[in-house]
Amino acid sequence: MRRLISWLIMVPAAVAVVVFALNNKDPIALNLWPFAVVIEMELYLVLTVVLATGVVLGGVVSWAGGGRLRSQLRKQAYSGEVARRELKAECEKTTALAVELQALKMEPLPESSVTKTPGDDAKAIGAMLMTTLPTAPLTAPGGQLAKPQNAA
Repeated sequence: MRRLISWLIMVPAAVAVVVFALNNKDPIALNLWPFAVVIEMELYLVLTVVLATGVVLGGVVSWAGGGRLRSQLRKQAYSGEVARRELKAECEKTTALAVELQALKMEPLPESSVTKTPGDDAKAIGAMLMTTLPTAPLTAPGGQLAKPQNAA
């Protein structure tokens, strides 16, 4: 679709430039004032050179204006690549740990654990969690550190 639109714009523009050039072959005198030089050229050539110079200068100014944006995009692309690599490494670690955990689950149980009753494991885990969990919240609702609670 873009090509079609491009052709619909460029073909009439090219025809207009050719018609303009054919109708404006009259020579004109260009007086380049500070240099005291007078040049005789055809009108279409002068206007074409001025138009081309304007397009080139506009492109240069536009390109220079986008330098900061291009720099930011390069930095973001680099950060994204670093994050992708870190994620891949973490996924590989997770996979390795999952394989190791699966291998540990397949090992036979030691004989001392066979004589335990089924509730002993749950009691041991509960006791371990109770000793490791804090009794007071670490942060207050505003995001500040909570004051320690005194046992009274």
